[in-house]
Amino acid sequence: MRRAPLAILAAALGAGTLATPRDAHALGPVDLEVGAKLGMGTNPSSGPNPLGLGLGARGGVSVMGLYGGLNVMYYFGSSQSQSFAGATATESVHSLLYGIEAGYGVKVLSLLTLRAQVGVGNATVTPSFSGQSPIASTGGSQSTNSLYLEPGIVAMLSLGTYFVGADVNALVLTGFKEDQSQSSSTQTALTWHAQVGMTF
Repeated sequence: MRRAPLAILAAALGAGTLATPRDAHALGPVDLEVGAKLGMGTNPSSGPNPLGLGLGARGGVSVMGLYGGLNVMYYFGSSQSQSFAGATATESVHSLLYGIEAGYGVKVLSLLTLRAQVGVGNATVTPSFSGQSPIASTGGSQSTNSLYLEPGIVAMLSLGTYFVGADVNALVLTGFKEDQSQSSSTQTALTWHAQVGMTF
């Protein structure tokens, strides 16, 4: 179940790696950014954290400080043992977020860019159960989808055609479900990521 998201990430990262670096302003006032991300988030649920360590990629265009782009993050999540009527089962959960981003950045000392941005898209959270429990015996795995909003701030240090950076965000899941038996609710989490990439 995890192979498809990993294949998407590998293709996105491979495209950025194989591209030939050019002058950072080869397109004039338009900059194309392609980067890889590594990060995690705090737990928005009472069970295992669906935002455990994750990998992602982003790409977008910056025009005179205005930025618009695409973002994808796959969080490997975490696991937690639980007891059900005297039997023990392990619940594991992971998540996939994909959407669009928009923001505005300003340069500080010509090398550092600070960008306020917001992301919006779909968050798919997938739990699975194993062990001796009624949930595990019936499969117990069904994904839930939720609209997410992710306002945050990004700091990027330019190193020629390359950049390194970090971002901190408030992730709002507007239709989060602990499990299929519960109604959806709005939950929040704090996410942070390290970034590395190239500017064309």
